[in-house]
Amino acid sequence: MRINWQNKQIARLSIKNKHLFLFLFENGSLTRLIQDRCKGRFHIDLINESWAEAMSDEKNLLSLRSNEITFIRESYLKCNNKKLVYARTVIPQPTLREQNQTLTKLGQKPLGEILFKNNNVYRKSMKYAKIPLSNKLHKKAINHSAISSEIYGRQSIFCIKNKPLLVVEIFLPSIMDCKEITF
Repeated sequence: MRINWQNKQIARLSIKNKHLFLFLFENGSLTRLIQDRCKGRFHIDLINESWAEAMSDEKNLLSLRSNEITFIRESYLKCNNKKLVYARTVIPQPTLREQNQTLTKLGQKPLGEILFKNNNVYRKSMKYAKIPLSNKLHKKAINHSAISSEIYGRQSIFCIKNKPLLVVEIFLPSIMDCKEITF
């Protein structure tokens, strides 16, 4: 099942939970917000950093050829060993030219530390969606856990010197456990 990505004005109408709303519509670094708001030890659990073919909707969004190989990074943002967010980054080869090779060697370092501190980076677009249970991205995000509901996500296209990369962040139900939130 395809994901119905929407702009902020439409997506925000369906989000009633204040905790989810805060995280989902954060314009700055999600990693920084989690570090600031969630009590406990933050870390990134790296699942994968490798060259692979992007999913079909990612290819369309990044205008990739059907068999084009991209650099894909998948990780979980965790607090006290609880998975809060599944993050997937898709970087086309042209984006990695020049000084951007470091993006392939981040390991457990947050991508946001690079993107939000670089004057040559800007966020081109941001979309939001409820991820259906039957979608491949939902299956990747829950990774055999007992989550049996739709989950929310957002996708951003960042540009480094006008070359794109895609960041998809899927919010797992445990994001609601971040107790240090003040409104």
